[in-house]
Amino acid sequence: MAGEPKLVEGKAGSASAGDEDGRRVTVVWDPLVRSFHWLLVVGFALNYLEIGPHRWIGYALMGLIAIRGMWGFIGPWSARWTSFWPTPRRLRAAFGGAAPDARRITHTPLGAAMMVLLLALMLALGTTGMLMVHTEHFHELKWMEELHEGLATAILCLIPLHVLGAIKEGRRRKDNLIAAMIHGRRRVDD
Repeated sequence: MAGEPKLVEGKAGSASAGDEDGRRVTVVWDPLVRSFHWLLVVGFALNYLEIGPHRWIGYALMGLIAIRGMWGFIGPWSARWTSFWPTPRRLRAAFGGAAPDARRITHTPLGAAMMVLLLALMLALGTTGMLMVHTEHFHELKWMEELHEGLATAILCLIPLHVLGAIKEGRRRKDNLIAAMIHGRRRVDD
């Protein structure tokens, strides 16, 4: 398909199991997607641990989410929402035990659902924070503060599931997905 990632001959750059099998490598996640991912991780951690200017880090994270949202429409194939969006059909296949699509190199349907959920929670977290700061109506409402904290806690609880899912899928595919989110490359079957 036009716009799909270009395959690069050779072995994966990581030292994960199966390097000697000679599978090809493809660039999947571009620098913007990878930077977005890790900046979101760092920003969330700083704000959760109350390190640094909480409000300004929150603004930066909301800006990052807006950029990623737009990139999902104009970025390269693997960054586009259509390449991995967890449609009902894709989710039914995943829950029904259908064999994974060997061509799928971005997110699995469940991984995509987790990504969308985490982004939605981050967006809600930032929105509640901005409402408390910028509107008199929500400024001192206890339930708004509790909602903001609850959203942060929900994200914190989902992060280990996200990481474990990446590890499990990486083992299944014999590909280190956490390293792939650093260097951008995935191993592919012929």
